[in-house]
Amino acid sequence: MIELISLDLDGTLLDPKGQVTAPSRAAIARARAAGIRVIVNTGRDCREAEWFAREAGCDTLTSSTGGALVQDRGRTLRRWDVPEPSGRRALELVLGWEEVGLLIFAGEKTLVGSRYKRELERYYPFPVFHENAVVTDDPLGYMEEHRLPLTKLHGELDPSRYPIRALAGLEGVFLTASSSHDFELVAAGADKGRALALIAGAYGVPLERCAAVGDSANDLEALRTAGMPIAMGNAPQSVKDAALRIAPPNSQEGAAWAVLSCLE
Repeated sequence: MIELISLDLDGTLLDPKGQVTAPSRAAIARARAAGIRVIVNTGRDCREAEWFAREAGCDTLTSSTGGALVQDRGRTLRRWDVPEPSGRRALELVLGWEEVGLLIFAGEKTLVGSRYKRELERYYPFPVFHENAVVTDDPLGYMEEHRLPLTKLHGELDPSRYPIRALAGLEGVFLTASSSHDFELVAAGADKGRALALIAGAYGVPLERCAAVGDSANDLEALRTAGMPIAMGNAPQSVKDAALRIAPPNSQEGAAWAVLSCLE
């Protein structure tokens, strides 16, 4: 019997337009009425995670920043930061690359350069992000001034054009991706599976009674942690291979199907 469902956002709970659909909200409401916890477990920042959790009708505990940050209604319960000096070196490396769309997750803040912010305003239509992002073209200086750690790096790029191995070789880091055209760097040991385990423990739910639903490489640890791993139909084969069930794609109400399948 499933007692907790972990939902990724992009490519999973959100449809191709980036919205929570009515069938998904109805499925989540039905699951929660049956006593099942439903949580958001995303690579997005903590404010977006909280906003979408409310929008979808999920429980209040959220995992964000690729599993590096667990919160309850804005209160941080656990955060895994990239250790120094690897954090600074990672920033120095990526800031030296050209044409990289970079998001820097520094503690509970998200930093973005002015040029990339203008690009995001055109194709990333999520007000909660734009209202809270810190725009700075000197992220190292800003982080030093405010004594902020590096919690996650998210870069949009063609991985074949950049020395990603230099990042992967840094001590105490974990490198993954949420699509074929990006990379995500967090602290070693910080992932959606570890965050799921923490949240399940807080709710008193055994991991074998948890389901995890996702569509990309950064969901793999959550799928491996949960007793019922569910991959979206739009997921690559490597993610499907880690699942016991395959839901329809997010363009065909796959999240609603996945949630309702846990009630059977």
